[in-house]
Amino acid sequence: MRRAAIFDLDGTLIHSESAERTFFFHLLGNGGISPKDILQMVPALWRTKFNLHRMIIADKHYLRGKSVEKFREVAARFFEPRVEKLVFDRMKEQIEKHRQAGDVLLILSGTIDVIANCFVRELRLDGARAINLDIKNGKYTGRVNGVVPYGFGKLEVLRELRRTYKFDQNHTTLYANIYSDRYVMNAVEEPVAVNPDKRLRRYAERNNWKVIQAERGILTPS
Repeated sequence: MRRAAIFDLDGTLIHSESAERTFFFHLLGNGGISPKDILQMVPALWRTKFNLHRMIIADKHYLRGKSVEKFREVAARFFEPRVEKLVFDRMKEQIEKHRQAGDVLLILSGTIDVIANCFVRELRLDGARAINLDIKNGKYTGRVNGVVPYGFGKLEVLRELRRTYKFDQNHTTLYANIYSDRYVMNAVEEPVAVNPDKRLRRYAERNNWKVIQAERGILTPS
């Protein structure tokens, strides 16, 4: 079985803590999202007891009724010309190191699949597992399909990736930046903390994990 290198996206490959949030404001500023679309998120806010973080991860009702084909085109136009500048130079070096070693190159992220796939194409990676959106008759329903790759959920998704791409989990490097990723990081041979938050940095130091402080970049919504 092959080795793999798995990369979180937000804050790990790129500076932005949420590529989806940046894209959301781009859509809002350019007419891609209306006030009506935003109102569709209110029930989810109530269900999550006004926990904005949980709502953003698990609810995508701002996309309800949007054409999948058009949304993919808009995402590609926004992200793909920016990928080269968005990705940390240090992380580009890591990707190339793993590519030369013949490793499977994957993204494992809590962003939506459309965004993750833009980076897969531009960085010439092997694949991604992000939040899969439910689709009916060529339009988004606003619901999420399957396991959300966040916290413990990333462990289950890691198993899915292993079955799909046939790599050895015990010979895998995983790059991530936040404390909630410690569960999936503990499941691989070589966890690497990239631009870690304070709790993950302390956790990584206690466990003698490699820490990378990548060069900062900028992602703007305009």
